[in-house]
Amino acid sequence: MIKKVIIILLLVIISTVLSICIGSVFIHPKEIFAILLYKFFNFEIMNIDKINADIIGIRLQHSILSLFVGASLSITGVVIQSILRNPLASAYNLGISSGAGLGAALIIIMSVSFNQYLFIGVSMMFAFITILFILFISNIIDKYMSNNSIILAGIVISLFLSSLMSFLSYMFPKYSNQIILWQLGSLFVRNKLDILIIIFMTLISLLLLMKYSSVLDIMTFGDETSLSLGINVKNMRVFFILISSFITAVLVAFTGIIGFIDLVSPHVTRKIFGAKHIVLLPMSALIGALILNVSDIFSRIIVQGANIPIGIVTAVIGAPFFLYVFISSSNMKGM
Repeated sequence: MIKKVIIILLLVIISTVLSICIGSVFIHPKEIFAILLYKFFNFEIMNIDKINADIIGIRLQHSILSLFVGASLSITGVVIQSILRNPLASAYNLGISSGAGLGAALIIIMSVSFNQYLFIGVSMMFAFITILFILFISNIIDKYMSNNSIILAGIVISLFLSSLMSFLSYMFPKYSNQIILWQLGSLFVRNKLDILIIIFMTLISLLLLMKYSSVLDIMTFGDETSLSLGINVKNMRVFFILISSFITAVLVAFTGIIGFIDLVSPHVTRKIFGAKHIVLLPMSALIGALILNVSDIFSRIIVQGANIPIGIVTAVIGAPFFLYVFISSSNMKGM
C-alpha cells in the first residue's frame, strides 16, 4: 500500500508542476524551481524574469486551489455514497450543489456588490434549505429515511432547482452569462484568503470525518447491521449529509458548480485502496485533487488561447464514468 501512496503523491506533484508550466506562456520546470527557491528562501541560482515570476505566483495559487477543491469534493462523494450505499449518489446529483448555486444566482441577479462571504452565507443557507426539503420529502416517503427515499427526493429537488436556475437565466438575460458561467465552475483565485479558507475547511472536514470512519464503515453494511451495533442510523445519516452540505456550499460560493469529481474519485480510490474509510477518505482526497488538477490542465490546452470552464471538462470525464458505474452496478444486481 505504501508504494501506491507514494505513486499517487508523485502524480499529484507532477500534475502541480505541469499546472504551473502550462498556459498561454510555457515556463520551463527549471525556471519554476529557481523562482520558488528565490521566493521562499531568497536563494538565487539563475537570473529571475520578473514577469515569469508573477505568472508562476498566480499559477501556483491556482493549482493549490484546484488541489484542495478536488480533495473537498472527493470527501463529500465518499461520505454520501457510503451513507446512502449507492455508487451513483453525490452532492451534485442529490441537488445540494444546485441549491447552493441557486442562492449564488439570486445574489448575482440582485446586483449586490460582490462580497465573497455574502456568497458563502447565502449559498450555505440555500444548501441547508435544499437538504431540509430533501429530508422532509424523504420522511414523507419513508419515516425511517431510507437510502432510496433520500436519493429519490434528491433527484426530484435537483431537477426542480435546475429548472429554477434556467428560468432565472431566461427572465434576467442581463445576468444570464454570469449565472451560466457560475453553473460551469471556475478555479479563478481572487485572493490568498480564499485559498486559506478552503484549505482550512478541507483539513478540518477530513479530520472530523476520519474520526467517524468506523461509523461510516458500519453504515455501508446497511441499516439493520448498523442498528444492531448501536448506531442511530437516521441521526448519523442527517449528520453526515449536513457536513457534506456545508462543504458543498462553501465550494460553490468560491468556485461555482463543479460536478462529477465527487462521483469519480471515490470509485477510483475504492478500486485501489479498498473500502476502509480511515484510508479511503484521505486517499480519495488525494486522488480527487489529482483528477481536478489534470482536468484543469486540459481546460487550458483543449482550445489554444482560451480556458474552457472546468465544469465542462469534469462533465466530459464524469458522464461516461457515470454510465460505466450505472451499468456495472446493474450487472452486479442482476447476478
